Amino acid sequence: MVELKCSWWQVEFRASYSPACIRSSQHFPELSITYSSKNLSFGIVDLGLFPNAAEKFGISLSGSMGQLPTYILFENAAEVARFPELDFEATYFHPTITKGLLSRHFELDRHLLEYFNGCNGASSSPKFRLTPL
Repeated sequence: MVELKCSWWQVEFRASYSPACIRSSQHFPELSITYSSKNLSFGIVDLGLFPNAAEKFGISLSGSMGQLPTYILFENAAEVARFPELDFEATYFHPTITKGLLSRHFELDRHLLEYFNGCNGASSSPKFRLTPL
């Protein structure tokens, strides 16, 4: 048996008062159902209840900045990817959040395959492969 040494967390930072968070709220639980594994866990932080988390992760609680909701992927407690990405020029471009957009942005299919194949190629012979249609 191969011991898997990966620890990934996909976290949604949201605020219950944000219309953008309310509109996109259905997608994160769907991703969790599809992609959760022993290596990849999902969590939600309500920034209305924990505003210090917003400061810690550089998330503006102002709706005008377009940072709500923010999704961050952590590997072994270190941030490795974020959506929307930090934009220090403060240009506002926030596409409609969909399950597909988040899945592609964070490469969730790859993480799921790594889990099935023994994380980071630990297994020499892949058990599953994605094939283009």
